[in-house]
Amino acid sequence: MGSPLILDMGCGMRKHDGAIGTDIVAVGPVDLVHDLKSFPYPFKSECADEVILSHVLEHLSLQEINRVLGEAWRILKPNGVVMISVPHALSAGFYADPTHVSHFTFETLYYFTQSHHFGYYKDIDSQWRIKRLWASVNIRSNLHKEDNGWQMRLNGFFSRVLSYLVRRSFTAPDLIVKLLPVWLVSIHCRLAKTQ
Repeated sequence: MGSPLILDMGCGMRKHDGAIGTDIVAVGPVDLVHDLKSFPYPFKSECADEVILSHVLEHLSLQEINRVLGEAWRILKPNGVVMISVPHALSAGFYADPTHVSHFTFETLYYFTQSHHFGYYKDIDSQWRIKRLWASVNIRSNLHKEDNGWQMRLNGFFSRVLSYLVRRSFTAPDLIVKLLPVWLVSIHCRLAKTQ
């Protein structure tokens, strides 16, 4: 048995270790140049153990998100996972990027599962189950390169608090994000492919 095949779609300059990086632009770590809006993707069905979509989906429309998740579902082996990271819609950092199109809160990714009462809006061919949902916090923009120890401790504290609350409620963490004086809250989700 070989090592797991991990595809990092839209990786840009931040490809995850051990992954095959795909992006529309041929920058440093990109292994394969491909536009994620061009379907189908150049991968065999059921070839990957994991697909990473880190800060990608917010740049796409709902129709494009459905198609991307449909392709991820096709590419993944049975019980494979897609790792999604997106900026929270109420973060200041979300609004700083003019290329952000779609908004996400802690409930949004449940819409792409069968268990959500509005799950019928998603692509019917791909079925997902949320394995884990959590948050991470950056109190300052990544443009500020200097980092004091207190920033890392505050980031960790707020990340743990939001991740704890996410397991208990959709509304409370969203309201807290609205009130937090931080630059960016990222939502992280592991979706498992179901049959």
